[in-house]
Amino acid sequence: MLEKKFVISGLIKTLTGLHVGAARETSEIGGMDNPVIKDPITGLPYIPGSSLKGKMRSLLEKVSGIEFNRTVGQKVNIHVCDTEEDALLCNVCRLFGSSGSTNHPARIFVRDSYLTGIWEEKFRKELLIEEKYEASIDRVTSAANPRPVERVPPGVEFEFEIIYNVEDNRWKEDLRNLFKAMKLLEDDYLGGSGSRGYGKVRFSIDSIVVRDAKFYTGEGEETKLLDKSMGVDELLKNMDMVFGDMN
Repeated sequence: MLEKKFVISGLIKTLTGLHVGAARETSEIGGMDNPVIKDPITGLPYIPGSSLKGKMRSLLEKVSGIEFNRTVGQKVNIHVCDTEEDALLCNVCRLFGSSGSTNHPARIFVRDSYLTGIWEEKFRKELLIEEKYEASIDRVTSAANPRPVERVPPGVEFEFEIIYNVEDNRWKEDLRNLFKAMKLLEDDYLGGSGSRGYGKVRFSIDSIVVRDAKFYTGEGEETKLLDKSMGVDELLKNMDMVFGDMN
């Protein structure tokens, strides 16, 4: 049963070039082979919620040391609990959801992240997408095969929002694991080509709002728990102070 919701929002800042790729429907001579994903209406880059959620889940799976017990697609190994009972005992599946023999819905919803107002204006005026050329080198002849890659440049900020549903008394453990996953992502990479320096990001958590279930029927109130921006490290160190004695 839904008891309350936490609405966690803030900024994602790119510290190196970011490439979250988009599939190309057609090939053009001299065209861009590796574009970044863009909003189809505005033409501006964004970070899909699925990219954020999937990367955080995979990193939490790795650090938790749990078994990769399912293969999907082209031999992609993942962890999925087979039953809802197992999912409720699993730090990963309880938070991110599972689709085993019975489904367990995710307790977090990760929204798509769009450019902040300032950066949206800059992109519209200056077309800030970077075209970075890379090359594959023939090991025998040393011939180069250059290819362009689109990137969002360093310093750009996107707004993020994550909703967490409180359904039992393990909410603080779930939130701690969520913030751990965000910290793991800061020390890893988002998008493609991380081993070549792409995708380093930093989170700034600007607001955590808690809304009781009765808030949605007009009988309850919301409470803001943060009065300043915090990095993930600071928030993890101050969990007890931020969330206090909440039940």
